[in-house]
Amino acid sequence: MTEAIFSSGKQEEGQYRVYNETNQLHLENSGLKRSDIRLSAFDELKTLITPYPRTARVFKNLINTTQISVLWDMASFITTTRLHMNDHGKVHAMVTASSSLKILELLYASDVMPDVIRNNAGDRDDAALVVMMSALCHDIGNAIHRTSHLSHSMLLAEPVLDMILPTIYHDPVQSMQIRTFILSAIHSHHGEPNPLTIEGSIVSIGDASDMTKGRAKHSTDITTASMHAISTLSIDDVIITRGTARPVEIQIVMSQLAGMFQVHETLIPKINAGLIGKYISVYIPLQDQYIY
Repeated sequence: MTEAIFSSGKQEEGQYRVYNETNQLHLENSGLKRSDIRLSAFDELKTLITPYPRTARVFKNLINTTQISVLWDMASFITTTRLHMNDHGKVHAMVTASSSLKILELLYASDVMPDVIRNNAGDRDDAALVVMMSALCHDIGNAIHRTSHLSHSMLLAEPVLDMILPTIYHDPVQSMQIRTFILSAIHSHHGEPNPLTIEGSIVSIGDASDMTKGRAKHSTDITTASMHAISTLSIDDVIITRGTARPVEIQIVMSQLAGMFQVHETLIPKINAGLIGKYISVYIPLQDQYIY
């Protein structure tokens, strides 16, 4: 059984938690309290896409697709069991999608429009669809190998897109536009190469925002875990909220400064790599300091 906390009654409007999902066995063994664990990323994502009927329809179709479930499972196996990395499977995909859509909504609130809209390829629903699909498919290439996983993710996503997009878009021009936006975001989610769309920039940051300790639950053996996994164990919470000086504020709550490795090695470079850095701030409560 998996759980998560999303926009609880104690949180301010426009504020979101981004804990990584964890299972009940891990919860009991770790000493974490049930109140510290968010609602499932799956349920959170469903809430975020409720205003967007096409996006919701694609989500329903995708999660009922055997191929994507197998790819998520295999990507998780390769990254956690074989490489002792943080998880890159289904839960990570769901959290990345949720975080990315939160960022998109906060940008909307400040009249920052994504490129799907700017280029007349669609409306807010279509932009949300691009962000969600890119996020859900961005790491499936790890199912083949970590090396070149960006290209592998695109390769594996294409038949899934071929199956789903024609059920939504009957205009072949728009279908190809949406497909291209999705593949571009998948290809650039790592920050190298640089994201060249607003949507790709959002997904890259959403990916990096999944850095809480639950994500490293399979990589907690200090003798084999990567430095990213060890750093992640120091991060208790990530909150995406409306900023004061900038539209989006990402708050990283950590128990010790070892968590700064993950922030500086993953999050900050991805913010710098994309097109929306001027709309993002990063706050570290432990230091009471903005570092971006």
